[in-house]
Amino acid sequence: MVDQPPRFVSVTPMKNEGPFVLEWVAHNQAIGIDQMVVMTNDCTDGTDALLERLDQRGVLIHVDNNSNRRRTSPQRRAYRKFLEMEVAGPKDWVIPIDADEQIFVKTGGNTLRDLTGAIPQARMISMTWRIFGNSGIIKYEDAFVSEQFRMAAAEGSHKPPQAWGMKTMFQLELWGVLGVHRPKLPRVETFAECHWYNGSGQLMPDRYFNGSWRSARDSVGYDLVQLNHYALKSCESYLVKKMRGRSNHIGDEMGLDYWNTMNLNHVEEKGIDAILERKKQCFSELLSDPTTAELHHNCCSLHRRIIKQIRKTPDIEQLWAQMTIK
Repeated sequence: MVDQPPRFVSVTPMKNEGPFVLEWVAHNQAIGIDQMVVMTNDCTDGTDALLERLDQRGVLIHVDNNSNRRRTSPQRRAYRKFLEMEVAGPKDWVIPIDADEQIFVKTGGNTLRDLTGAIPQARMISMTWRIFGNSGIIKYEDAFVSEQFRMAAAEGSHKPPQAWGMKTMFQLELWGVLGVHRPKLPRVETFAECHWYNGSGQLMPDRYFNGSWRSARDSVGYDLVQLNHYALKSCESYLVKKMRGRSNHIGDEMGLDYWNTMNLNHVEEKGIDAILERKKQCFSELLSDPTTAELHHNCCSLHRRIIKQIRKTPDIEQLWAQMTIK
């Protein structure tokens, strides 16, 4: 019997990302993710209904991640549930990724299989963020995020600290716990057994065996892969994100400070267009189902209504004025 190649399995906590779900799913399909697992909590914008339809179609696995324990992190709760589900096998690549992140593979045919093929000895690969600003876009539009927001931090920029944040894909048998940026609790005895590489195909420093959520000068690399982080999107969509809150930072206030920190528009970056046509084909296939299309458009319409409603709030209007000042 011929051994099957390791699969690529992603896991994502999600809340109120409805307008952006289909593009994100199409992107993941285009880069070769074999199985997406999406866990929603407290959705009020139709995200859960749209994902449930995609589950019914066999596109992904949708899991209800609601909980009465309000002070627990939905992100960490989702990771625990994922491991309990045993969706991924020991040799499969597990990819914890958020709904505002898109993987840009720069080698071969721009797929994850090309990435692991370029580093055949790797059992772990860290992908460093490129933070994308709002590109001066104020209004929400139902269009691809990757085509609207082209302005990003410079590749070598290490400020703010988030600029070199990373996400790590790894073979499941190596670690016992999923973390937001990297796995925890090794199941191996030594760092060498991890075969852990950065986004340029270089070995990571062995200090990462014990911790660290971001790249550094001796570990950063973008030559083979980077992680496009669309943390803000348009000014209007940022208001909705502020009202939603952050899945891994219970109680954190998202306001002008976060906007100014993450609104990096230093250079044009559109390399991710390498998979654009493939992504558009996947998107069209997703929309070919009338129910999916209706649910998507409902999410977009509700997003617009939410924007209109929250713009009436005095403190939001103050934030709006500060964000859009010329």
